[in-house]
Amino acid sequence: MSRWNKIEEILIGSLLAIMVIITCLQVVLRYVFDSGIVWGLEATSYAFLWMVLLGLSYGVRTNSHIAVDLILNWLPSRSRRLLLLLSVSLGLIYTLSMLYGTYVYIERLHFLEIYAQNISVPKWMLSAALPVGFLLLLLRLLELAIQIYSGEKDSLGVSNERVSLTGAEETGDKETGADKAGARE
Repeated sequence: MSRWNKIEEILIGSLLAIMVIITCLQVVLRYVFDSGIVWGLEATSYAFLWMVLLGLSYGVRTNSHIAVDLILNWLPSRSRRLLLLLSVSLGLIYTLSMLYGTYVYIERLHFLEIYAQNISVPKWMLSAALPVGFLLLLLRLLELAIQIYSGEKDSLGVSNERVSLTGAEETGDKETGADKAGARE
C-alpha cells in the first residue's frame, strides 16, 4: 500500500504544479502578449477535479479532514468506537451512491461520444476522476473502518483541540477569554 501512497502524493502534487504553470502562463500571455491559451481554463478545471477527488482519499489516509468530536470525547471507549463506525458507515453509503451516480454519468458521456469544449479528448476520459476518486475514497473508508474496529484509530480527522465549556483553555490557566482580552488592552 505504501507504493500507492507515494503515487497518490506525486499525482496530487503534479496536478497542482500543472494548474499553477498553466495559470501563470495564461496571465503572462494575456497581460504581456494580449493573447492566451484557448484550452487553459478547461485544462486547469479538469486538473482541479482530479486533484480534489484524489485528495478525498488522501485526506482520509492522513487523517486530515476536519472532525467535530466534542461529544465523542465524553463517551466511553466502546460507545465512541460504535459512533465512529456509524459515521464511517454513513460515509460509505454516501460514497457508494456517488460512485454509482458518477458511473452512470461517465457511461452516458461515453455512449453519447461527447468531447470536451476546447480539448480534443472525450469528456468521459477527463471526467473519469469522479468514479475513480469515489472508488479510492470507498477503499480508504473501508480501511478506516477496519482500523477503528481493531482499535488502531479513535477519530475521523483533525480535531483534538481541548477547550472547556467556559471558554478557558485546558492548560491549567483558569483565566477566561474575556479576561485575556481585557489584559491585552
